[in-house]
Amino acid sequence: MNGIFRLRLVLDFLAVGLVIACLAYWWLDNLSHELFGTVLFTLVIVHNVFNRRWYGGVTKRKLDAVRVVNLVTIACLVIAMTIMLVTSLLISRDVLPFMALDGAFAVREVHMFAGYWVLLIISLHLGTRWQVVMEVCGRLIGISGHNAYRMAVLRLVTVTIAAWGVRSFFEMTFGSKLMLSYSLDMWDFNQSTLGFFVNYASIVGLFVAAMHYALMLIRKIGWNRALPG
Repeated sequence: MNGIFRLRLVLDFLAVGLVIACLAYWWLDNLSHELFGTVLFTLVIVHNVFNRRWYGGVTKRKLDAVRVVNLVTIACLVIAMTIMLVTSLLISRDVLPFMALDGAFAVREVHMFAGYWVLLIISLHLGTRWQVVMEVCGRLIGISGHNAYRMAVLRLVTVTIAAWGVRSFFEMTFGSKLMLSYSLDMWDFNQSTLGFFVNYASIVGLFVAAMHYALMLIRKIGWNRALPG
């Protein structure tokens, strides 16, 4: 594994962290929020440059259930990211104020709505790649081969994170935010800043695990046959 691949992995996780940081709008000032968002979209461009060969080979690969899930996830992520980018340009007050619309309240609502969906879809996308991520991390710390005890510990950690993610899903009213519903539950950053990030990180972990094990199940029960065509 070369240094470029390690760099890509670090940048991808940084992008996920920036999405969560951007959701903490009331903890940041507007300028910091827009700067974080600018770095995020820069990382998205870098990610796509690194993966340009994948796009060129999409039509050459035979489709199976796992690849269909992957393609749908990427398509949804492209749509959500595009919406978030366009709306961010229309409501920018500090980085690109000359592009902002006056009184664009509805655009701000759509921007927040897209932000929560981006976090969800990125988590699912990461779940489709989780086996690769685990293998890379294992090589980085010198772990190779199968070990039953290590596997049991990792699964216990996964269950713990997922359980916390379920709790956080309701505590952060994440479902309501995905449906563009107003919520009176505002996180008190004066009481706990770390708790905000831990809760959203656990929500990411929940959906990563859900996608990873769902794809494992698809492979195990034999649904991953190549589609005709």
